[in-house]
Amino acid sequence: MSDGAVVRALVLEAPRRLVVRQYRLPRIGDDDALVRVEACGLCGTDHEQYTGELAGGFAFVPGHETVGTIAAIGPRAEQRWGVSAGDRVAVEVFQSCRQCANCRGGEYRRCVRHGLADMYGFIPVDREPGLWGGYAEYQYLAPDSMVLRVAGDLSPEVATLFNPLGAGIRWGVTIPETKPGDVVAVLGPGIRGLCAAAAAKGAGAVGVEVGTP
Repeated sequence: MSDGAVVRALVLEAPRRLVVRQYRLPRIGDDDALVRVEACGLCGTDHEQYTGELAGGFAFVPGHETVGTIAAIGPRAEQRWGVSAGDRVAVEVFQSCRQCANCRGGEYRRCVRHGLADMYGFIPVDREPGLWGGYAEYQYLAPDSMVLRVAGDLSPEVATLFNPLGAGIRWGVTIPETKPGDVVAVLGPGIRGLCAAAAAKGAGAVGVEVGTP
C-alpha cells in the first residue's frame, strides 16, 4: 500500500463511543515501520477503557495485543528488530529506549524515556500519525518499538495470546520463582490467571489451584 493511502481505524472518542475514522498512511523513514494488522486481542483493559472505568487520553485507537505483517520498514529499524517486510510479528505494548537500567533489566514499563505514557493502544490520535493501536487496518511502529517474530503457520487469533501468556509466565513463574514440585494457587480465573496456571504447570508445579479471592 502506498504512502498517503487512506485506511480505517476504530477510535474511542469517549466512554462507550467507538467510531470508525479514516487516516492516511504515513511515510516510513529509516527508523520506523508499518504493520498490516491481522488480529488484535481483546483485553480486560480494553473493556475498562470502553466503559470509562479506566479513564483518560481520549480519543485514541485501542488495542495493544497486535499480530500482523510488516508492510513497510526502514533499514535501521529492520536491523534493530531483526525483521523485514513481509515478516509476521507480534507488537509489544511497551516502547523501550534499550539504554536505561530499567530497560536493560527487562522492566520496560519503567523506561526512563517512555514509561507508561507511550503504550500502544493508549496514545491519543492527535499525535501523528494517529495509528497507535491494533484496532485498525494498519498500526504505526515508532523507532523504540519492540516486536517478536511469529511463525507463519500459527493462526493470528492464537498468536494474540502472546501478551496474556507473557503475563502468565511472569506472574505464575518468574515473580514467585516457581520450581518443579511446587503447589501454586492462582486467584482470578481470567485469561491472565489461566495463563499463569498453565505457566506454573509448565514450570513443573505438581498442583495448581485456580479460584476467586
